[in-house]
Amino acid sequence: MKKILGFLFVIVILGCGGYFVYVNYIKSKVPKLNLEEEVSNASKYYVYGNHFNIEGNIDIKDKNYDSLCLTLYNGDDKDIEINSDTDGGKINYYISNLINDGLYLDNLDIGTYYLVLKATYPNSEDSEKPIIKYYGIKNDTKYKETVYYTLSKYNNIITIDSNNEYNTLEFVVKKNNSKNKNYDVTIDPGHGGMDGGGASGNYKETDFTMDISKKVKSNLEKAGITVKLTHDEGDIDKNHVMDEYNKGGRAVIPNEVKSKYTFSIHINKSGSSKVKGIELYTPSDINYDLTKDIVNNITSNTSLGYSSNRLYKKFDGIYTHNFTESEVKSAIDGYDEKNYKHYNVTTNSNYLYMIRETGGFMTGAYIDNSNPDKVGVNPYYDSNIGNESYLLELGYISNSTDVNTLKEEQDVLAKAISDSIIKEINEKV
Repeated sequence: MKKILGFLFVIVILGCGGYFVYVNYIKSKVPKLNLEEEVSNASKYYVYGNHFNIEGNIDIKDKNYDSLCLTLYNGDDKDIEINSDTDGGKINYYISNLINDGLYLDNLDIGTYYLVLKATYPNSEDSEKPIIKYYGIKNDTKYKETVYYTLSKYNNIITIDSNNEYNTLEFVVKKNNSKNKNYDVTIDPGHGGMDGGGASGNYKETDFTMDISKKVKSNLEKAGITVKLTHDEGDIDKNHVMDEYNKGGRAVIPNEVKSKYTFSIHINKSGSSKVKGIELYTPSDINYDLTKDIVNNITSNTSLGYSSNRLYKKFDGIYTHNFTESEVKSAIDGYDEKNYKHYNVTTNSNYLYMIRETGGFMTGAYIDNSNPDKVGVNPYYDSNIGNESYLLELGYISNSTDVNTLKEEQDVLAKAISDSIIKEINEKV
């Protein structure tokens, strides 16, 4: 018995000693973060695609700094460039005015990081050692905790909150041990069931959208990218259409499965058989690099050209359509005619629901619970996490040249799209 007690005593001593070493030696290697009295106020933060963005302001007494940035602090500084301006003595700042730019989250190493504002001041006594001051960031938004799932190749979960000793925004990166499968990309084959989409001659839109979507999916999966289709062949009864909202709805699935990107595949139609070419529709206020790569890849490798349509055009083959003021009025008039409660549709709302409703407040989503029985509900309409979403009109079904390309060059077309997505995901850092 004495031997057992002696053994337990040794174990306890060793355990206490180990903890003492951890607290006083190992932990001491990470210096405590000393924050200034002034505190920054975050008025907005969000994750769109796989980028984090934040807007805030601070009133710093000493404005004679050489540089100002954000930093993720975990013993070392991971500096993040910001844009800033002074208004009435306060300094306003943001990472990017483009919603799909900002801090790339997916390659953050596992650990705990504190997001703070960092000002660098000149040191009159030693010019080689500038004075660094850190300022905490108070979360003034209604989003007190945000949980983000990284791309599957990283397989981490990032929790963003302010529940820490510094009362500043904290990023906790952990391995994702959930048994629920999450996806990198959602692909939405346009229409389905009794909704065949646009039709012309012997063809309708769904004769092509599902096949192209599945080929893009196959190409992405071969590259190690996980892909979710909003629906597959046979999922929708021929006498029904797919729900847009509620659980399992077309515009809800992308956020349900935690994907980062959504691509909705369609074929266009015109009253004139002469109109042809591709049109890729986007959110507003974005970096257009991915979209330019997709349309250039398609036009370089297939017989599809750029559309001649000029309405909402940003670049060749690339279009951005938010509600205009007249379209907002028309939408509200439509609600009145149907005896619907009004949605909060504004000129900040994207006109295309698969872009708008998958992007949270960043794309002006508005399908709340105002008309649950008539329209349904998008539970993510006001989310501060959203999919980077695009709608591809791959030629015109009313144009014989485009239809022939869709029949004869489908594999090449799917490869052109998937190659751009693979490049985007694999090269982004």
